[in-house]
Amino acid sequence: MHELSIGDMVELTGAVDAAPAGARGGVTDILDESHVIVEVMTMPLEPILDRIVVVSPETLRLVKGEQART
Repeated sequence: MHELSIGDMVELTGAVDAAPAGARGGVTDILDESHVIVEVMTMPLEPILDRIVVVSPETLRLVKGEQART
């Protein structure tokens, strides 16, 4: 698997909290080798939705050729 870096654009392979599978966002922080913080950018900007998710890198797919605007 590709080593993730801050700023990488990723796609969720499964639903996490309010974020559906297929949602895309940028890696904002790498906590350790089993937890990554992602700001989901393809969800509505509603205050009720939390756009920050903490996920395992195995639940992410790197979106090649795109860089997140973090």
